[in-house]
Amino acid sequence: IASALQFSTPNIADPDAFYHMAHAKIYRAEGVTFNEFPWAQFSVIKDLQADIWYGFHLFLIPFTYIPNGILGIKIAGAFITFLTLTGFYWALNRLETKWPLVWTLIFVVAAPDIMYRLTMTRPHNLTLALVVIIFALIWTRGRGFLFSLLGFLSAWLHIALSWLPIFINLISNLVLKTRREPIPWKNTVYLAAGSIIGVLARPHPWGALKLAYIQVVDIIFIKFQNIPLAFGRELKPPYLDTFLRNTLPLAIIIIVSLIVYRIVRSRLGDPKSKHYQNIFFSSLAISFIFFFITTFVARRSYDIFIGFGLIAAAATLTLWSKQEKPGSNKKILAGLIIIVGLAGLNSIPVFKKYNRDAWTPTYLKTSALWLKENTQPGEIVFHTNWDQFGSLFFWNQQNYYINGMDPIFQYTYSPSLYWKNHFMFSDKAYSRTCGRLKCTAAETENTPQVLAQDFKASYIVLRKAQNPNTFINWVAEKTFPLVFETPGEAIFKITPR
Repeated sequence: IASALQFSTPNIADPDAFYHMAHAKIYRAEGVTFNEFPWAQFSVIKDLQADIWYGFHLFLIPFTYIPNGILGIKIAGAFITFLTLTGFYWALNRLETKWPLVWTLIFVVAAPDIMYRLTMTRPHNLTLALVVIIFALIWTRGRGFLFSLLGFLSAWLHIALSWLPIFINLISNLVLKTRREPIPWKNTVYLAAGSIIGVLARPHPWGALKLAYIQVVDIIFIKFQNIPLAFGRELKPPYLDTFLRNTLPLAIIIIVSLIVYRIVRSRLGDPKSKHYQNIFFSSLAISFIFFFITTFVARRSYDIFIGFGLIAAAATLTLWSKQEKPGSNKKILAGLIIIVGLAGLNSIPVFKKYNRDAWTPTYLKTSALWLKENTQPGEIVFHTNWDQFGSLFFWNQQNYYINGMDPIFQYTYSPSLYWKNHFMFSDKAYSRTCGRLKCTAAETENTPQVLAQDFKASYIVLRKAQNPNTFINWVAEKTFPLVFETPGEAIFKITPR
């Protein structure tokens, strides 16, 4: 399944995959204690000299030995998908739910965004696997050292999500408290201890914590202030059609689960039934919380919302299967298999569309290699959008760039420079730009001068489809010398002003 998903397209699902693999290659070349990052010149990442994905980049180092870098990204992605699905299956099996393999298949096809996210070469999928395993251990009395190990891995791989295992544990404890059952507080202690060690096990932990705060907390404040940063799609709430396609299948499953629970509730009384009830209530609570986060904050939370919703449904149907006659299990299993098929009919066409619209393996490759051959090491290359950084960095680590991974890092570094860059991205600032969201004509600045003096850039890469007006105007006005061109890209040399 992992290979089928990953190699269903030659395209790359997420531009950050280029960055992650290139950063892993730097650790391989420079050593695992190397913490400088001059490649993002106008990002707080450069100043803090820290890596919030440190463990994940070390995890990727073996894949950097594959001569074909794109193939390395794809194989790493398939391996991550395999680990994610294995973790989900293991958690269901550990919780003693029936048909864990079928539930894992439902998870794969439950939503088009889940299918697409499973193909991304980045740490979020591994974090999902870790939190569902931790959840399973919470309800099956896992050993303390396992909680510490999993807490460590979560923080070490992706420090910005290190809070998630502790949050899952606290929700489970609240369910126990409402049901007047003893709370295993030691789990929280073990998880917290492991997480602290995971945070510290990197070259610059304090800087990494600051970056995590910026990416998790500052970004929330900016969203609620309605500051229109150019976030990626998954950091925005879903549109209605996307929302319905991704939530309706699970909504139907959960409604059926609630009806089933109401039917069997009166027959429950044995300790094993209480175990499944605890799993049902806690996973349902987690699913609802992340449903609201998905709906109103960022669709990035789909996987946790849907994953835990399916665990709740699996617990309920397991309860039902134990109450019904043996022959009924075949009917339940047949119903689940039908759900797999129907969910696939909903998700696969959208998944294919996502793949067609994804980043091609050669995205900005030609321009990056030209710059590598024709510029001096350390010269700054301006690019209009943060998502172009990964590919430029992947193919050419000789030059330095503007910003990558997330626009919040440039905005925190300098709001003024962010807005000047933002208006360039919007294709409206080919002659005048501005360092504020709203400016009068008198407050605007000469764009060529800003590029040369504020960004100290020697070259600028343009994608013609993204900045057609800028390209046409600069060629017509001879604003900068056009030094390289392909059908889709152009490179201008920025002359001193």
